[in-house]
Amino acid sequence: MATKVDILTPIGFDGAYNPVAISSAIASNVRYNVQGYSAIVLQIDTPNDAAAAGTLSLQCSLDGATWYDFPSGAITYTTAGVKAAVNVEGLVFVRVQVTTTSGTVEYSVTVAGVRDE
Repeated sequence: MATKVDILTPIGFDGAYNPVAISSAIASNVRYNVQGYSAIVLQIDTPNDAAAAGTLSLQCSLDGATWYDFPSGAITYTTAGVKAAVNVEGLVFVRVQVTTTSGTVEYSVTVAGVRDE
């Protein structure tokens, strides 16, 4: 069995944006369909402000309308970089959201889905 990694396109972006830029104003709209993947890996960059002061949260949903912390607990990021894999088995949607900030922040986020074939 081989492991396959796909760069995921945010829902509603029609493949035009990846990585996607998010800020506190549009953060709740950055959603990904992760159905069929066992894990995801995020890369978070701060293109305009290497010292962006904010917290990104990763949330999950089965219906794409109601969002929750992951069953294993809240997943938050406060620094740029490639992050550890997150188990998404049994989930349908995830979103990345700016949950705290000191002013306007902008991040560039790339999400990769991992699955076995």
